[in-house]
Amino acid sequence: MSALDRVGRWFARRGWVYLLLLCGVGIFMLPLVWMVGMSIKTDDEAVSTRIFPEIPTFRADSPIVRKPNQPQRPEGVAPADWKELLPLLIRQARASLDACPIPPGGEPAGAQILRDDAATQLTAKLVEKLPEKSWTGDRVALMSAYTRLLTPEVLHDALDNQLGRLEFGALQAQSLDGRIFNISSGSQIARDWKVESGPGQLLPAGDDASYLRYHFNSSDDPPVVLRADFDVQVAPDQLHQVIVAMKGDDSWHHLDAALDCGVTHWRSTWTTYIAQYRVSSLIFQLPGFDDSTYRPKTWIPLQSVSGSSSASSPTAVTLRLFIRPSSTLGAIWGKVERNYGRAFRSIPFWTYLGNSVLLVALQLAGALFSSSFVAYAFARLQWPGRAIAFGILLGTMMIPGQVTMIPSFVIWRSLGWYNTLNPLWVPAWFGSAFFIFLMTQNMKTIPRELEEAARIDGLNAIQAWWYIILPLVKPTLAAIAIMVFMGAWNDFMGPLVMLRDQSRFPLSLGLFSMNLDQGGDSTLIMAGNMLMTMPVILIFFLFQRYFIEGVSVTGIKG
Repeated sequence: MSALDRVGRWFARRGWVYLLLLCGVGIFMLPLVWMVGMSIKTDDEAVSTRIFPEIPTFRADSPIVRKPNQPQRPEGVAPADWKELLPLLIRQARASLDACPIPPGGEPAGAQILRDDAATQLTAKLVEKLPEKSWTGDRVALMSAYTRLLTPEVLHDALDNQLGRLEFGALQAQSLDGRIFNISSGSQIARDWKVESGPGQLLPAGDDASYLRYHFNSSDDPPVVLRADFDVQVAPDQLHQVIVAMKGDDSWHHLDAALDCGVTHWRSTWTTYIAQYRVSSLIFQLPGFDDSTYRPKTWIPLQSVSGSSSASSPTAVTLRLFIRPSSTLGAIWGKVERNYGRAFRSIPFWTYLGNSVLLVALQLAGALFSSSFVAYAFARLQWPGRAIAFGILLGTMMIPGQVTMIPSFVIWRSLGWYNTLNPLWVPAWFGSAFFIFLMTQNMKTIPRELEEAARIDGLNAIQAWWYIILPLVKPTLAAIAIMVFMGAWNDFMGPLVMLRDQSRFPLSLGLFSMNLDQGGDSTLIMAGNMLMTMPVILIFFLFQRYFIEGVSVTGIKG
């Protein structure tokens, strides 16, 4: 019998079962894979039709011509008609773009490619704005409606947005008392700033911006260092922020900052990645009152480092921006780390994590003690009314939690425990009906001869519970511990009702507050969700053997 025949027989007997199991695992893993991919995406990719995030590579030059999105066929348009209309629409956009001047940085070699790609991108954008009735009417009317959308402003923006440049806008400074100093406008930066070192050149990009042209041969090249010298007319200890408007070129190069103010030399505490083709603000902030608040840290903190300041006067300030090239691996790591770093900085992550760990530990201790202690009384001790009490206990499982939420809230508030962690962990020490039932069923399977032998040896009921019963129900305790951990870690409604002070929020409620603060940034929210989900997944996979064993020995079937 050949090897192929043996493989075929094995697959016919049992291989197809393994294949079905693998398919099932893949289906159930899809939400997790989607969450991981979304947590790495940029904002632009999150709203696109891309399933997986784009993988960045080493970027040697800037400016570049961006890759256009391909126009999507509108609903109600036949594929054959769309195949004929699409070239006409792109050709019309291309002809209109010929009359528009190329923005700085897009000439001379890339002018033709820039216009071609801008025409494709513009068509992809404008077909979504055409009314549905335009596609079902006369073709001449459709082209006329499309031409009316090709205004000079739209054409200029199409060329400008299709060119990926590292642009710098206005430079501002802010003092601690809220005064804002306008240092340089975007058009003045090419004149006022200097390229102190590195393969770069600052050039004007129009009336409101300047852009940096650079070329790196490899990721080992020295960085481009930009220097800006200015005077803010405030004492060094009164300077609060230095703000630079910037539009990225999606190169994923590293950007760090250094600030010389007075006699102190400051450095940025973390690296920023030049990501996306989007206008943003680089806010470099000196230590101040904001550092002790729970506000989302949208700024880049500066810390003093050893070294002499190059400032020429007490009120003079020197800002240096270091643009370091990223290798392909460095760019990929930057894209993976970016959203997770933003999640850490958008909320007091370690405070929320500490609260969650504290609640999980207290609930674990309370649930394990109460369930095993009460179950011992039901399973091993004889006392009047035991069956009735056990029936009442099981009856409480039929009461929905929503029914007891308001009475519980009134009780905790009357005790003065509102806005404290006590209502979130104290109930665990009074037992859970399901966990007590689970533990009771397990304890009933233990032979009574073990307890009788322990009594003969002089152990009382409490000692028999501790030394004899608990070591035999460890699998069930492990199963209860996993379920309590997952419930306490993911609990959202309890903290939402009982807590008001942000310093007491657990991680689940903290991520919800991040959602409100960030205005629904889906990529940032998915990164936060992954940070919260990974401990649950890790705990389950590490202790799944105990969980399965603990549930199976109770006689409960899934």
